[in-house]
Amino acid sequence: MNLIEKANKLLGRWVKEHSTLPLPENYPNDVLRCIADVIDDAKEEVESLGLDPYDDFKEMTENVESDLIKCLLDHEDFLEALTSTYLTGSRYSNDEEVRILAARIMSCAMNGIDSNAYFKEVGEDMIDLLYQWSLADREPLKSYAVEILSYGEILCSRYHQNNVELVSKLLQQLREMYGKAKVEYNAAHPKTSNTEFAPWREDTQDAVCTSTKEDTPNKAGGVSADKNPLLRRELVGRRNFEEFRCQAVLHFLLSLGEYQEFLGLIMKNSILKLLLNYISITDINSPVIFSIIRYLSALLCHKKFASEFMTYDGLQLLLDLPFNQRALTGISTCFYALVFHSTVMERLCSYSNHLVTPIMSICLQQLRGKYESGRSYVRLFLTCGFYYQTIIEEFDKQCGLPVFLELLKKSVEALKDPPSIEVEVFLLRQKVKQMCNALRQYLAGHTILYADHLRRVKDQQGVGMSPQIHTNTKALELEDRVKTAYEYIQANADFDCIWKSIDDVHRQGGFETLIQAFFINETFRSKGYDASPCIITALTFLTILPRYQLKLTDQFTSPDGESHTVIKLILSAAESYGNIEIQRSALSLIVVVVCGPYRANTNTMSLNLTPAPHPRRTSSDDVMHKMWSAIRTNNGIKVLMSLLLTKTPLVHADELRMAACKALNGLCRSRGVRQIASKLHLMSSGQLLALMREPVLPENAETHSKFCTYTRSLLEVLFGVSTDKSTSEPSPINKMTKVDIVSKTPINFNKDEIYHLLHSTLLEHGLKNAANALVDEVKQKLDKDIALYPKTSGPQVPSTSHLMSPVTPCKKLVIRNARSRVSSSNDLDSITCSTPNTPACRPTTSKVPQKSFAVKNHLEALEARTTSKAYQPPSLNDLVHNFMRDQHMQCEHPMSIVPDFSLFRDHKCPDPHPELYEAPVNIVSRHQRRCYGVPYGGINGRFRDYKFMFSKFKPYYTLRVDSRNSEEWEDIDFTSCLTFSNYIVAGCNNGQIRVYKMMDHPPYYCVQTTDNSDVEPITSLSLSNSARMMVSSSTAEAELDRQPNNACTLWSIRPSSSSSSESSNQDVLERRHVIERVDHATFSHLSDDLLLATMAEHKCCLVDCYTGKTISVLANPPGSDGYHKNHAVFNFTDDLVLNDGVLWDYRAMFPIYKFDKFNNIVSGVFTPAGIEIIINTEIWDMRTFKLLNTINSLDNCLLKYNHSRDIMYGLSHVKQEIHDHEISPSYKHVMGPFESTFKTFAANSGYPSLGTYDAGRQIIDLNFCRRDELVVTVESTNEEFTSMWTGGSVVKLYKVGRSKATREDDDEDDDDVEDEDDDEDDDDESVGDLEDDGITSSSPLSTPEGTPPQNSNSPQVNTSSPAFTDYSTTLDDISLSDGEMNEEMSGSSDDSPDDDDNDDEEERTTQSSLNFSLMSDSDEDGTQGVIVVPRNRTSSSKSSG
Repeated sequence: MNLIEKANKLLGRWVKEHSTLPLPENYPNDVLRCIADVIDDAKEEVESLGLDPYDDFKEMTENVESDLIKCLLDHEDFLEALTSTYLTGSRYSNDEEVRILAARIMSCAMNGIDSNAYFKEVGEDMIDLLYQWSLADREPLKSYAVEILSYGEILCSRYHQNNVELVSKLLQQLREMYGKAKVEYNAAHPKTSNTEFAPWREDTQDAVCTSTKEDTPNKAGGVSADKNPLLRRELVGRRNFEEFRCQAVLHFLLSLGEYQEFLGLIMKNSILKLLLNYISITDINSPVIFSIIRYLSALLCHKKFASEFMTYDGLQLLLDLPFNQRALTGISTCFYALVFHSTVMERLCSYSNHLVTPIMSICLQQLRGKYESGRSYVRLFLTCGFYYQTIIEEFDKQCGLPVFLELLKKSVEALKDPPSIEVEVFLLRQKVKQMCNALRQYLAGHTILYADHLRRVKDQQGVGMSPQIHTNTKALELEDRVKTAYEYIQANADFDCIWKSIDDVHRQGGFETLIQAFFINETFRSKGYDASPCIITALTFLTILPRYQLKLTDQFTSPDGESHTVIKLILSAAESYGNIEIQRSALSLIVVVVCGPYRANTNTMSLNLTPAPHPRRTSSDDVMHKMWSAIRTNNGIKVLMSLLLTKTPLVHADELRMAACKALNGLCRSRGVRQIASKLHLMSSGQLLALMREPVLPENAETHSKFCTYTRSLLEVLFGVSTDKSTSEPSPINKMTKVDIVSKTPINFNKDEIYHLLHSTLLEHGLKNAANALVDEVKQKLDKDIALYPKTSGPQVPSTSHLMSPVTPCKKLVIRNARSRVSSSNDLDSITCSTPNTPACRPTTSKVPQKSFAVKNHLEALEARTTSKAYQPPSLNDLVHNFMRDQHMQCEHPMSIVPDFSLFRDHKCPDPHPELYEAPVNIVSRHQRRCYGVPYGGINGRFRDYKFMFSKFKPYYTLRVDSRNSEEWEDIDFTSCLTFSNYIVAGCNNGQIRVYKMMDHPPYYCVQTTDNSDVEPITSLSLSNSARMMVSSSTAEAELDRQPNNACTLWSIRPSSSSSSESSNQDVLERRHVIERVDHATFSHLSDDLLLATMAEHKCCLVDCYTGKTISVLANPPGSDGYHKNHAVFNFTDDLVLNDGVLWDYRAMFPIYKFDKFNNIVSGVFTPAGIEIIINTEIWDMRTFKLLNTINSLDNCLLKYNHSRDIMYGLSHVKQEIHDHEISPSYKHVMGPFESTFKTFAANSGYPSLGTYDAGRQIIDLNFCRRDELVVTVESTNEEFTSMWTGGSVVKLYKVGRSKATREDDDEDDDDVEDEDDDEDDDDESVGDLEDDGITSSSPLSTPEGTPPQNSNSPQVNTSSPAFTDYSTTLDDISLSDGEMNEEMSGSSDDSPDDDDNDDEEERTTQSSLNFSLMSDSDEDGTQGVIVVPRNRTSSSKSSG
């Protein structure tokens, strides 16, 4: 029978005896004694197992004692009787044995009770009784009461006076117990009986006390069973009661050891000497010695005790103890307590061989020990101990690094397959975090030591400044010096330098182990104990040297099987909102890898400087280029740009901005990144400049000052514009644009003019022979005669065949300071002239421009050599280039393409064209000017025509669910729409496609997309180029528990086979193929052969429309952008595919290029011109893959082209969909939902905005007819939009180019009842409206039954229709300057009051008594023009476009 069964049997016996009347004899003594004996047996069994003495988690889950205690605690009646009846009850107040047995059981059960809750429940009577027993001299009840009170931490403040009295009593008792133990020790060791613990001898009081105890009986009730019958074995058990007494006293003192109010009393009794003497005479295997060392470690937390401990050589005493695993665990807690006192540690480090060596030996032994608590305290000791050089050196001397890394690797491997017990998982994660933190401190200490080593080497070579003097015993000040240290190492260490500690970590697999730990930590991060900051900081130190940075681009497999690069994980951590420690560590690593030394600059300087003593290796440049490329590939520019605008967390926002700006400074040294960054809206619009005005929090002014410094440097790198250091107000943004244009202008001039200047200068200084020699030399070189100027006030150009005509005297050349001209204009991509607009390319200013941090070191080297013989002045060619750039800078409207410059003629770029050639704002005036041969009525005329037509939309027809058949249409809503011929096609949330005839409310017919019972909503409909095929896409909601059934269905549109005359020629839908696991599909543009389907995991596939088979699958490479609403698209020549930000040549199955990601939603579309790609606001050049421009009005818009491909419709995704952490999983693979407005843009250069129309309801889908005359939308009728699939929706048609007759119609349209009235009015007036709009019987919308719709291989515009002008050509036909287009775009904003007046003027004109019909005509330049012919209007009608 095991102990648990015995305990249950005894509890059953107690229940039986407790409920029996009269009570049995010897009740409850016998049963309590048996239960206490069972607990003692459990304790002996646990002690034999050798469990960790500090590991409370395992003690409470894996041993017999804890199970036994739980068994007792589960019996609430027994526990209640134990407290209220046997201990404090009046029935047994005179029965000492019952109280002793009850107290004995209770002292053991306290280990499993919530002591704070217990002492709150028992009341003050119980607590007062326990204090009364503790202060009395009745054993063993006194010791049991002390043991129970030792668990009452809540009693320290409430019973302060009782505790003071009790502590004095217990200290006296502890001294008496030591006296007796000393007598026994002297008797057992006669040769050492007179030797006290060094370095002092016991005082007289101790000796008297000891001698007294040898002759006088014990006052505490006696210590033997003969003198005290209550100490007999039946009451106290088989265990040594003297050891229990000592442990109970030490346990109580331990509970108060960290409280300041008891320290005076403890110091007065010289407790430290007593404990050290007690340790010196106690057997190492005794359980008392562990209690003494544990109490000693609590006292060492106080600086006074720690100093006395070192004075008394207490550390040496602990180190001399025989090795015992349990005692060493307690000694490790003493090490941990001492490491927090800097003075103690400095004193310890001064005894390197005497103390540090055995301490490190014990620590390494404990790391291999069996007790996890001992290993934990050693890890914590090393974490703090690595602040001291002596500890680091001793750790390396005893080969501690391999042991440490091996243990870390085993812990990480154990977490890959975590145990089922949550407590064990918690301990494993805590262990990994402690080891990563210790490794971080170790690497930080070595970084400072190696930087000091490099300084000493430089000082010995006579280069650099003298190193800081640092003694081995002082702390290294890691937080203050480590940043400066790794920056110094990067700037001065060679590529192949030897750094032993870092090399050893890489050689032993420490880098790979940290990566695996990072993967696992990301899995458990939400559960606390986040070790990511420690891991990332350790990786930062491991990648300081360039040769190790390439490891950040390696692929590592996470525990879930996915492959990631390290740099991608770091960038993800940098934008992990809400965890500042992770963001700070990740940004530090990014700064290290992108702001390292770029050594290619030294050889590209225009000044021929003497090379440095240690030339930079080109291999470091290769590493830097690869790191820049890796940052770009993993969307690092987007991450850093978003951090520049962060305002959360509020306290650390300025710090994050400063770090991100510093990283951008280093990253923009890359030519490609520099080109992209200069075009982004944040930089080019002046938004970054506004951030310099004030910090997020005023108390972060110092951090904001650093941010302003990095921002000025960044602006210099990007635009060549410097700012005044004394103020944070930067130069205006228009100056940046101007300097950017000037810097990109190629400088070309006739070099013969330099010879003229040289000859004239020689003559002015009387050097005739040199001038004649120059003439002879030039004649020989050119093989022709050169006529030179006579000496006048200025040089005159002779009228020869190869020289210019005479001009006015030339301006004086400005010789610049050498410091402001450090780069050559011939190498605009070097680091010191990292963009074409560098200091060498900037105009002369009254102040020397501020230098960017990238060229600061080189400028200092230049200053140091200005007085040496090796210095050479700037070349004449550079001076001439700077002079001409200054002339170009003086132009009010500089151009990037200009004629050749001249030294004898002022340069001036032409001013913009006068407004005389601008097209009138009024449409009548524009078309009247076309009658006189002016193309489109003037410059920007085509754009104004577009704006007039596509800025106005009139609600025309509304289609709702039929309320007359509510049962059939219940819970059915429209989710997508399409219109062709005279039909409206609407997709529904039940998987049906409903086809309506135009102006006929009941559905013509319905079809089901699939035969499966689980149907998904129709999220999109697309028509083929020939209008003979259609594809529908169905997407499931992600939150559904069932397996999603995403698919697309391919339909044929064919004439009906019905024999009736009315329906024989009507079109019907016939299902051809169903492609599974597809989210969205679209047809190719030039034919109906191919279907491009977007799949999950950022893949797409090409499907043969005739066979339904998959031709090929395009899977993006690892590290793709991962847009939430990715939809693959063809270009307009059907030879390229854009999928998830990656450009593919699907014919060769080869990815061409991956575009940088700057948003999370929109994946991008091609432009009709075929040379550009629009991804959100960014316009990319497909030929050079450069960022051409950013248009902020396109932000977050899904773009759709009309059928003539000259107008873009933009639907804005709802605002809460923008961020990764806010997007609903239901909408990640569907187009919508969208805001209640849609925008129109001209699909040409500049993509100017034409207008914005507010539909008043959230839009779910939008499409247009093939003649671009109507726009059809699906709009939600639910005011509180919660889902795309429920809540009600309608299909609505709008007329293009028509305005509402009254503004009240907008308000009426929002009301359902009034909407129905409007629909009836629309039905009555539909025929008249169509005639007024010029839609005749030949229009597809009014095709009579029996007439097949028109089909063609490419979309065509019906130019014969009198309601529409010919706007199929683009605005590129008109040559516009940048200033004109910007002026036109700024003047065409819908929010501008002037434009509102212009629109009103246009509308008033069109609603006047004259009605205009537009007739096609041919202009002089051969383009299709329109002539406006006025005619009288015979009857009133609605306003016309």
